[in-house]
Amino acid sequence: MFNNVRRLSGQLFVYGSADVAVLGINFILLPLYTRVLSPAEYGALALLLVVEALLKPLYRWGLDTSFLRLYYDYSSPDDRQTLAGTIVIFMLLVNSLVTLALVASFPLVTEKIFGSQAYDLALLLLVGNRFVSGFLFLPFSLLRIQERSRWFAMLTFIRSFGTVVARLVLVIGLRWSITGIMLADLIVSIILILSLQKTFRQMTKWRFSWNMAREALRFGFPRVPQGLLHQGAAMGDRVFLGLYLPLEQVGVYLIGSSIASVIKLYPEAFNTAWMPFAFERMKETHASKLFARLGTYAFSVLVFVTLVIAGLSEFLVKFMTPETFHGGSKIVPLLVLGMAIQSTSMFISTSLTVSKQTYVSVGGYLLLIPQWGLLGAATGAVLGQLTLVVVLSHFAQRYYAIPYEWVRLIKATLAGAILYGIITLLSATSVVVSVVMTIALIAIFPAGLFALGFFKPTELGEIREFMARTLPGVVKPVES
Repeated sequence: MFNNVRRLSGQLFVYGSADVAVLGINFILLPLYTRVLSPAEYGALALLLVVEALLKPLYRWGLDTSFLRLYYDYSSPDDRQTLAGTIVIFMLLVNSLVTLALVASFPLVTEKIFGSQAYDLALLLLVGNRFVSGFLFLPFSLLRIQERSRWFAMLTFIRSFGTVVARLVLVIGLRWSITGIMLADLIVSIILILSLQKTFRQMTKWRFSWNMAREALRFGFPRVPQGLLHQGAAMGDRVFLGLYLPLEQVGVYLIGSSIASVIKLYPEAFNTAWMPFAFERMKETHASKLFARLGTYAFSVLVFVTLVIAGLSEFLVKFMTPETFHGGSKIVPLLVLGMAIQSTSMFISTSLTVSKQTYVSVGGYLLLIPQWGLLGAATGAVLGQLTLVVVLSHFAQRYYAIPYEWVRLIKATLAGAILYGIITLLSATSVVVSVVMTIALIAIFPAGLFALGFFKPTELGEIREFMARTLPGVVKPVES
């Protein structure tokens, strides 16, 4: 078991390292962005990001997951190249029609979303980027299948770092505002597509197979409404905020959401490493028990990451942004909780992808936002994510049951909740003292797990053996 944990965590570390590095750069740039863009412009950006999130599953048609899953069903290189070619041809034709339809609807869409057509160009660049970047999952998926995590991380870093540099030039240097952000994203996607042409030629054949297309769409298409529901539950709060509050308040909300979104680095990296691992192990006799045990470990790390971000949220917002954005600090704990709940769906969906079965929040927003404003939106987001995960879990277990270790999952949740409760009750004389006390409490999370009896004796033995090999002379090996 511990060997599987080490293998998966090693892949996760490499997959996540590039994103962590770029996150650090973006954090450094956040004070610059918030001093160049007004809260109203941040509000418009928040709504554009909602559009982008909804277009992502629509432009992929679930074929990213289909390719990753069906690759293991076709053993010959020729069939795998035909599968990739079929996907490329389908997306070129269908997504071109989707793009033309979207552009034709711009006058009506921008008027409804922003109240004017001031952001038409930004929206056009966003749609263009979605069309171009939609094809990038093919080479990136191949790297995941081949477990070439270092190459994957390097390309991810180059893409993210290039985006940061381009945004820095266009937004901070040339003051092109939101249009500069969207143009930077499109430029980087085009450059990356062109630089990967050799990989595309090697992995694809310009051959279309109706049988492969039907199988890929039968498996992948149900992920389109799932993805739209997933993104709608995750970002619908911003849409309803735009209906009831001015763009300035939506912009403040986006700052809180941006801080909370740091938590997504862990589940995204985990999911990237996890799916090829799960497909490789799915036919083993005790695969479901293996998935359950690894799920327990992954969930415990998720609780810890949630605790860190929620505990330090007020300090982060006030340290990184000017006073006009400080109102975003009060919603970060709720938002990070909602995103943590949402993140569990990535693991729950293992049951659906392995078995090839891929088949509230709105009411909450309508009731809560008019009364509670930003806090109402954040609360609605949490309720929506919880509803989504419960429903998804119910259907996932019907098709491929995983015996989750519910008692241990509850213990991990309880340890995090107790520590966060203590953090919220802290009263310090200064910001520095408060941050130090918060970090000290967060650091004892593993001790809290131990006190609640989370760890099994065999796991403690494996951990001790690992520590003995890692720190010889400091930790004594277990005597046999």
